[in-house]
Parts: sequence; structure tokens; C-alpha cells
Amino acid sequence: MLKNILSHLRNQIPAAMVVLCCILAVSLAFLVLFGGCQRKEHVQPQPHWFKHYTHYNEKDYIEYIESQIDNENDSSLTNALTREFYRMRNHHPFWTQKGLQETLTDTLLSNLENAYPLHGIPAEYFGLDSLRHSISQLVEHQVPNDNSLYPYLYHLERQLTKQYLRYACALQYGAVAPKVVHGNKWYYATLSPDSAFIQNALENMYRFSKIISESVPASSEYQSLQKELKRLHALSDSVETVVPDFRVRKDGHSAHLQKLCGRLNQLGISVNGSNILNDTVLQALNAFRRMNGIPECDSLDAETIEKLNRPLQYYKDAVAANLERLRWQKKHRKSDDTLHIAVNIPDYTLCVVQKDSVVMRNRICCGKTQNPEKVPARHKNGIITPFKAETPLMYSQIRTLVLNPEWNIPYDIIKNEYYHKLVRSNTAVVNREHLYIRDSRTGKYVVPDSINWSKVSQGNIPYRLHQTSGRYNALGLYKFVFANSESVYLHDTNNKGAFKRRKRALSHGCVRVQHPDSVAEWIYTVNGFDTIYTEQLHIISGAEPTTEKGEEFVEKLHEKDSIYYENLSDWDKQFYRKLRPTSVALRKPIPLFIEYYTCFVGDDGTVQYRDDVYYKDGNILYLLKNPDD
Repeated sequence: MLKNILSHLRNQIPAAMVVLCCILAVSLAFLVLFGGCQRKEHVQPQPHWFKHYTHYNEKDYIEYIESQIDNENDSSLTNALTREFYRMRNHHPFWTQKGLQETLTDTLLSNLENAYPLHGIPAEYFGLDSLRHSISQLVEHQVPNDNSLYPYLYHLERQLTKQYLRYACALQYGAVAPKVVHGNKWYYATLSPDSAFIQNALENMYRFSKIISESVPASSEYQSLQKELKRLHALSDSVETVVPDFRVRKDGHSAHLQKLCGRLNQLGISVNGSNILNDTVLQALNAFRRMNGIPECDSLDAETIEKLNRPLQYYKDAVAANLERLRWQKKHRKSDDTLHIAVNIPDYTLCVVQKDSVVMRNRICCGKTQNPEKVPARHKNGIITPFKAETPLMYSQIRTLVLNPEWNIPYDIIKNEYYHKLVRSNTAVVNREHLYIRDSRTGKYVVPDSINWSKVSQGNIPYRLHQTSGRYNALGLYKFVFANSESVYLHDTNNKGAFKRRKRALSHGCVRVQHPDSVAEWIYTVNGFDTIYTEQLHIISGAEPTTEKGEEFVEKLHEKDSIYYENLSDWDKQFYRKLRPTSVALRKPIPLFIEYYTCFVGDDGTVQYRDDVYYKDGNILYLLKNPDD
């Protein structure tokens, strides 16, 4: 009911009055809840140690709370609703009733302390040490027994309420802002705590453990990462086994293999110790490699040893960062779409998903990365800012396929990559890369030989370059178009060798797909294209006709192309291109998720770890330990 009231108010009044109306609506709701339900909290007697504070008087403390609340002017939604909560309690405290509700407070602190082994949220996020210190000062009679007592109790009261709400909101909506983590490379619409959620959490604060448990994401992926973090956390006090740098092939002997087996067991891969790299040990070793995205082989190599020796904290940090990613409430979720395409940047993988099953998997190349340690300017207030060529993260929908696309080369690439080539050898570059040139001021074609590039300013290039359609084109034969503000898309490539690389952050921001023809074929199927139309699309993409209908279509294409050529001006005929782009509008748009998970559950149910290509995990971990209060 409250959501409907607030929605109506937002549509009827200026934005500046929304918060005020929220408060009024919530006040009404609080009156109904408190007046109608009259739920009674169990209030503990005053602790024996609190009798030391002879200055304390319950009525005076309540009056102090009322004066403080009436004088506060923080208009943020959480603070406004918190003040209203205390007003509806007639300004009675919750945590500091009768000095301190010790059982309630201890239970909350225990919940906050367990937030790390359960959810990867560190104690620093809640200022737990400060809370414990404040309570210890109070219990040990370190607070002055005078007019300072009420301000101290009230500050403690508000901090306990704040951290309870912070925990509940963190579990339900995420603890840190994804836009801050990713800068201008995050285009998901995300939800944040609204008045209904905060009000419900406050009104049920007496059962806060239940509210917190109800806020935990219910996905199986989240639960699997929780289980992994719990396992790793249990090893915190153990001595980590270090594997020496040694080499051995299958069936080879080495005493160091005992330590290798010990390390595998610490990392959750069960194997009996052995001095021989037998099938059992090799199987466990390759399980570790799969877990970390390392190619399997029958010997021990330097990369495997290096990653075996990564500290357990590396794994805990990776799990914690990705638990946070799973808490972000994206407006569009993969679970809502029975079929979709999902790209995971750190895994360099595109998955086609239908009815919760991966029906196709493709390798991808994504936007370039850059080591921020070499660029101090990218470090701002503890956060690493995104590199300009990173592939942006987003939800969108593929609505169009372009067959035989032309590449309209972005201005920055013309300026930074092509300009110097053209100055050295104008015609050679144009011929080799099948380019044509337009005057950006008139839009007309330009004969390459007419330009003296040495006299063109690199900072103000009045020309645009376009690469004609064909297998030599940088976009290959397929382009998958979806709405976004960064002009990126999925596409084929003429550089198929790049997919053999392990690390494939190579592009200017677009996502290159290893087998785009297979993805296109799936899209044709889910869009219900009949066999005749599908064959026509295959022919346009370069396939030979296989039916009489297909041969008739080829004849029509030739006839249509002849008419097109005859209608060109004499000037334009010298720039004629037989192969040109064809756009295919989709009846059923395909949901697309471009994501970033460095830790996830693989197809076999094991937790997988991948390198932090764009250096984002550190941003999440920093913000968790340094929350913006």
C-alpha cells in the first residue's frame, strides 16, 4: 500500500517535495503499524554496571532524544525515516533503553562480525571496532557521569541503528555503488533501498536477525560462493604450504610433490600425498588448472606453481568481491530471461543461454586493458579509474544483425593509429585495407591521391575512413547491434588467430566473437525465420545456394545490384562496392548481458577464479573497507 501511495505522490508533485511526502506517508504507515499492532519488545532490566551512572534519568534521556531529532536537518531518506521511527516510539530508545540492552546489542555485534565469513563484508564497513570501543567505554564507566552521558548514549543508539540498516541494505541491494567501482563503464540500471524496505527494517528491528537473514540473496550461485568463503575462512589460522619451484613430467619423481599435494588439499582439491606425478596427482593438478583458467597438460610448469602459491587471501578477496557483485540488484536480471546472451569479460567467454542451459559457448576478445601501477593518474581517492578502451558493462537487447558490415573507423583510431600510416603511404594503406574516404564537412567521397596527409593537422582531421565489406574487414561478416551510448557491439573479426591467445583483451571496446555464424544461426531460429529466409541470409553472408529458391534469390541480387550501379553518378561509380551491408531486423530482440565476474560457479559446480583483467576487485574491496559515511 505504501508503495502505491508514494508512486502516486511522485507523479503528482514536484521532485523537491518527494522526500517530505515520503516522510508524511511513512508517518501514516508507522501510526497504523504501531497503533494497530502494538507489538511489544522484550526489554531487559537495567544492567547492574549502569547503576554507576547516577546522573541518568529515563525521562530526561527521552526528552534529550526528542530535542536532538527535532533539530536534525539531514534530509536523506534513511535518516528521515529513522527520525520518524523514533518519533513514532515517542522518542524512546531501542538499543540504549535502561542504559543498554546488552543481549540485543551483543547479538547485533555478533551478526556484524560474522558478515565477513558469511558474505565477505568486512568489520570496517560497519565501524565495528568503534562500536565495540564505545560500548566498552560505557561498560567500564569511562563515560563522564554528567550531562555528557545523554549525548554519548544517543550517539551510540543512532550508530547501532545505522549499522543494522547498513547491513540489511547491503545484503539486499549491495554494499558499494557499482557506478563508483566501474566509473563511466557501467550501464546497468540498479535498484537501491526504498522507503518501504527501510521502514519495514526499522519497524521490525526487534527481530533484526530474521530481517537480515531474509535480505540474503537466494540464488544458488551466491550460496556456492558463501560456502567457498566459509571454507577459506576456516583456513585463516593454518600455515600455508609453499610449493618450491620445480619441474616434473607425468610419472616423474620429486619429493616436492608432497608439498604440492598438501597445497592442493588446502585449496579444496582432495588428493593423497605422493612423490610421483601419477594419474591421480595429475588429475588433481589439472582440476586446479581448470579452476584457475590454466590449460591442462601432463607436466608441471611455472605458471601453475605461481598460482598455487597465491595466498589464501587472494581467493578470499576474489570471493568477497564477487559476492558483492551478486548482491547488486540489477533492474534486468538474467534469471528473468529464458533465453539470452551473456558475456563474462574476465573469462573471455560468450554464453548463449536457453531455458537455464548453456547451449553454446564462444571465446571472445574484449576491450584493451592497462596496468594502473604504471599510470598514477588513474588512482583517485583509493579507486582505479577505468581505462578508455575497456568494454563497458551493460544490459541491452540485440535488435539488428548486420551482414557484411562496413567499419566506420572511429575518429580517435583515425587520429592515433591511421594518421601516421597515411602520412607515410596514403594509397598503399587505402588499397591494402580496402578503405574509402569521405570529407566530414560535405559527406562526399574523396579520391585518396588528392589528399596530402602531411599537410593535414593530426589534431583536426577533416576526413572519415570507412573499411568496405568483406572477409578482410575488421568486423568480419557479422555485426550484432544493440543500443548503448559507447557505440560498441558484438562482431566477427578477420583476425581469427587472436582467439588462440589466453589473454584476449585486445579490442578498442567492442566484443569480438569466435563463431558469430553459429550465434547468428541461433538467433535466426529463436526469431522463427523460415528455411527460405534463412538460406537467403546465408547467401548474403557468402554461402552458396542449396535450393532452387536460393538460386533464384542470387539472380535477384545480381539484378538488383545492376540497377543500383546504373543509378550511381559517374563520380560515385568509381567508389562502387559490390558487397555492401545488409541489416536484418529481429522480430524477437535478444537480451544481452555484458558482465564482469572474476569468481563464479562453473558448469561442473566448482568455483572458478579468473584474473582481474580490468582491476575492479580492488575497487570493491577498498570501498568495503572505506565506506562513505
